[in-house]
Amino acid sequence: MADEKTHKPKINVGEKDAERQEPPAAETPEAKPAANEGRSVGDALRNGVGLVSAWVRRTFPGQEKAFWGAILGLIAAVVFLAVGPWPLFVVVVFVFVGVAAGQVLDGDPKIVNTLRHLFNRNSQ
Repeated sequence: MADEKTHKPKINVGEKDAERQEPPAAETPEAKPAANEGRSVGDALRNGVGLVSAWVRRTFPGQEKAFWGAILGLIAAVVFLAVGPWPLFVVVVFVFVGVAAGQVLDGDPKIVNTLRHLFNRNSQ
């Protein structure tokens, strides 16, 4: 049965009545602050962007800008596909150009160097 004044059980299983311990003050619901108190949408957005940026840095070290270039190329391709019925290769071209631009910004233009090598007259 519960004590009607404190709404706590009179007998705790495994403990003697005299040794009953009160919960710490931090664990009581009255002592906990609201989870979203003091946070704004901007804080949550910055936290999310920080987490995504950290993931990109861990997953694509040294090629972060190439990754973001690919994402921007993909978004541009989706917008153009939504505006008109473009063929599927447009998506590939935009992503390819985005990755190439990102590699140039990263300082390691592998795609551009490969294209220069392929279309150079002296490379045969």
